[in-house]
Amino acid sequence: MKYSKDLAVIRNFMFEKFEIIWYIVISFTKHAFKSFFILFVFMTASVYAQQRMENFYISNIKEDGTKDWDVRGKEAMIYDKYVDIDEMKANYYSENDLVIMTSQKARLDKQNMNIYLKDNVQIENKEGITLLTDSLNWEREKNLVATDDWVKTSKDSMQITAEGLSADTKFEEIDFEKNVEALLPDKNNQNVTTITCSGPLEIEYKAGEAVFNEDVVAINPQVKLYSDKATLFFDTVNKEIIKIVSEGNVKIVQDSNISFSQKATYLNNEQKVILEGKPRLIYLVDEDSGPILR
Repeated sequence: MKYSKDLAVIRNFMFEKFEIIWYIVISFTKHAFKSFFILFVFMTASVYAQQRMENFYISNIKEDGTKDWDVRGKEAMIYDKYVDIDEMKANYYSENDLVIMTSQKARLDKQNMNIYLKDNVQIENKEGITLLTDSLNWEREKNLVATDDWVKTSKDSMQITAEGLSADTKFEEIDFEKNVEALLPDKNNQNVTTITCSGPLEIEYKAGEAVFNEDVVAINPQVKLYSDKATLFFDTVNKEIIKIVSEGNVKIVQDSNISFSQKATYLNNEQKVILEGKPRLIYLVDEDSGPILR
């Protein structure tokens, strides 16, 4: 990829400044060597150490002539190896999508054009995904975003909070690192299913799958489900849960009844649970009869 003319303008501006300095330096050397040395160090430092620019803008054009990405800011401090940007807004253009990233502060690496966003970081795209966090790394060449901070994301009616995240810039594949909580409202009956896990949570939106790992707890008004791992299958068109498949040390609490198994499948529309792998059921009846094991 080639950098756009916008970046060339910035670089040419700096080169022009250097030529002016060089001319002044040559003039001074005819009269005083000491004056030359002091003037050269001072003026080049002001150009290369930092150069302030208002209404900063830079973009990149693909080989086919379409825009790849652009970055703008209210003000920027241009250094030798990076650019610090205030009130940054970046657009990433892909086929049939536009990802918009904003933050109060940002640092652009001039070598690889990666960006570190900080303070009030927000991301949104045409598909309706939004993300809020305190900091984020955008690896431009790999089209990846990542953070170790707490994040809050939403897609349709699904809301997820977690500590740490990595994802592609289209947010088709997302890994939430740890301490995950997902809220999944059912549009048909307005019930909310809450799923928590120690993490990670791995989501593939196109496939309609979300895999919760370690210490998984799924709760809705009908049932509480505990397991080592749970795979949520959801309808990406109708925006609803299809089923939850729980595996490993499965425990289900429904009213006063408890069941155990190695695998359980919860079918959302039927409101039914299928147990597999040495299921054991405990039905609690009245106090006089006591528990009945089956």
